[in-house]
This record gives sequence, structure tokens and C-alpha cells, in this order.
Amino acid sequence: MDNLRILVLFRTIVIAGQVITVAFVHGYLEIPLPLLPLAAGIGFLALFNLATWLRLRFPQPVYDGELFAQIVVDVAVFTILLYFTGGMTNPFAGMYVLPLAVSAVMLRRSYTWGIAAITGACYLLLVFSFVPLMSANYEPLYQVKLHEIGEAISLVITIPLIMYFVIKITTTLREHQRLLAQARENELNNERIVQLGAFAAGAAHELSTPLSTMAVVVKELQGRWHTRPELLNELHVISDQLQVCKGTLSNLLASAGRTRMDGGGKLALDEFLKSVVENCRSMRPGVIVTSRWHGTLLAPEIVADQSLRQAIMNLLNNAADASPELVEVEGRWDEQELCIRISDRGQGILPEAADKIGKGGFTTKPPGEGHGVGLMLSATIIRRFGGSINLYNQPGCGACTEVRLPLAPFLVSANS
Repeated sequence: MDNLRILVLFRTIVIAGQVITVAFVHGYLEIPLPLLPLAAGIGFLALFNLATWLRLRFPQPVYDGELFAQIVVDVAVFTILLYFTGGMTNPFAGMYVLPLAVSAVMLRRSYTWGIAAITGACYLLLVFSFVPLMSANYEPLYQVKLHEIGEAISLVITIPLIMYFVIKITTTLREHQRLLAQARENELNNERIVQLGAFAAGAAHELSTPLSTMAVVVKELQGRWHTRPELLNELHVISDQLQVCKGTLSNLLASAGRTRMDGGGKLALDEFLKSVVENCRSMRPGVIVTSRWHGTLLAPEIVADQSLRQAIMNLLNNAADASPELVEVEGRWDEQELCIRISDRGQGILPEAADKIGKGGFTTKPPGEGHGVGLMLSATIIRRFGGSINLYNQPGCGACTEVRLPLAPFLVSANS
């Protein structure tokens, strides 16, 4: 589609140049030209270009065969114009190189050779058959000076067009290569996530039994040490952490094999965010987590998607690891979008790690303390819902993780 759009722009420039050239030669140089066939040829090309521009509004893909037919039409019309204006004695005959350059960049080798064969045949036809240009006295016209001026003008027009066209196509190809590399990276991340999901499901089954055993032991210890308040407080912390782990495993097992993990059912958006922060406080009792919420007076009701909850939790845990003393969470929303900023007071993002963060297997944590999958999982989940995630250093110290997420996929009215 991009190639056809460039071809339409290219043809528009050529049509404008043809009109200006005919007007200049016929009016200023006073060389009589067969205006009727020239106007018919240029008019047909203009209508064909308009039809092609309208075709761009349709989503159907553009194949090489269609581009080949487009370039053949350009060569045919250009040949007709040259036939009525001196054939190969016309100094603009050198512009036959333009469709050749276009086809060489846009089309496969077989189609390019086809354009070359058609162009060569048209060139040979014009060597032997053409309507010669006449002077004002209707005598055959061929002045060396005039021919040299025409060739110079032809080069001045042709070279910038070729340069512009090649640069434009090269830029488009680079963009396609970038998108292809990004798609490959996303596919690789998805494969890793599938593998992690399989391992997580197995681990959930294996961990459920020892967690239950630990909960029973803690309950017995609480009964034995009811006279030791300092020990009871520590046992309560352990019991709370075990409940968090069991709840997480229960959600994981209940959600295995499902596309949407509802987790907490339907909640107001602010209540959902508060519950995520409270869960973080329960899991990280030694970390101070502050929160601020800004938005419409009546927060919209959303489906409390468990995968989104986990994505935000991963980001909060990363911030808590970087800054155990303080993590700040700010949430803003309107009718269309939710924005969450998670700020820490750590060392920030190092320049050498900026391009690697979020990719599987890379972590800034010491060996044995991180595996580089938390941020990758969060980014994948957020992008799956049409959102974006951005990490940057804050003025002074620390880093900020900004999440932007459309609310449409989560609104109860849209999912009812």
C-alpha cells in the first residue's frame, strides 16, 4: 500500500511537469504541438491517477501484479506523448529511466525485467516511428542548441525525482524492517510467557501442599505461644504472608487456561487500584507505599482483571526492590484512559541498561535476586490491552514507571 501511495505522488509530479512543459514549448517557444492527442494522453493519465488514489481508500493489499500494471500504464502514456513530439529526437526521451528505477525498487526481479522489456520495445518503436517536431514554418525541427537545453532540463527534473523516490522507498523499507523486528521480538516474548505459564501452573500445584502445611504449623504455634506477644506478632506476619501466597496460587489455578482472569469481579476503578496497593503493602510490610488518585468524581466500574492486577503488582514490586524506604503511586483517569505513575527513590535507570530493560533474561538486580521476567510480563500484558509502558529517570533521584491504558477493554458496560 505504501508503494502505491508513493507511485500516486510520483505520477502527480510527472503530470504537473508534462502540463508545464507542453505550455512552455507551445506558448513560449512557439513550436506547434498536436495539442489534442497530448491533452488526451495527459488527461487519461490524470484520471487514472485519480482512480488509483481512490483505490487507496480500500484496505485490500497491493500486490506486485497491480504495481506492474500501474507502471505499464505510465510507460504506455509516456510513449504516446513522445510519439507525437519527435520520438527519440525529443530531449525528454531520457525520462524512460524513471519507470525503470521505480520498478527496480518496488517489484520483484521478474516484474522488473518485464518493465525493462516493455520500455526497450517502446524505445525501439520510437526510433523508427514518430511524428517529427515542426518549426513555426512547419519545417522539420532539430536545433542542436535547443536539444541541449531540453536534455539539461530533463536531467534537472529526472535526477531529483529519482533521488526523492529512492530515499522515500528506502525509508519505507527501513520502517518495515523495524516493524518486522518488533514483531519477532513480541513473538519471542509471547513464547517465553507461554513457557512461564506452563511452569507457573505446575509450580502452583506443587506449592499448594507445603503452604497448607506451613499454615497449620503457624496456627499451632500461635496457640502455644499466646503468652509471648512479640512472637505472636511475628507469627501473624507469617500467617498473613501465607494467606497472600495461597490467594495468589488459588487465582492462578482458577485462571489457568482462561483468556480473561476475572479475579476480583467488578469493582470501581479507584477501589481496584486501592486493592492492588493494599496487596503490595501486605506482601511488602517493610515498604512505605503512598498513593494518590485523581479522576472523575464517580470512578467507572471495571472488570477487575487478574492479569492487569498482576502486571501492576510486578511494577510495584520492582519499585519496592529499588527503593525499600518509599514507593509513590499516582493514578489519573478520565472517561477514556487510565494513567498510573509508580515512582521510587532508587539509583534510577543506568544508561547502559536503558535499551535492555523489559527484555527477557535481563535484570539489574544482583545474581539470584531477579530473572528479568517481571517487567517483560507486565509490558506484554499492558500492550495486549492496547496500552503502553514507559520508564524514565526523575529529576533528582529515582525512576518512574508510567503506564497508560485505555479503559474500554475493562469497562463493565463494554463487557456486559
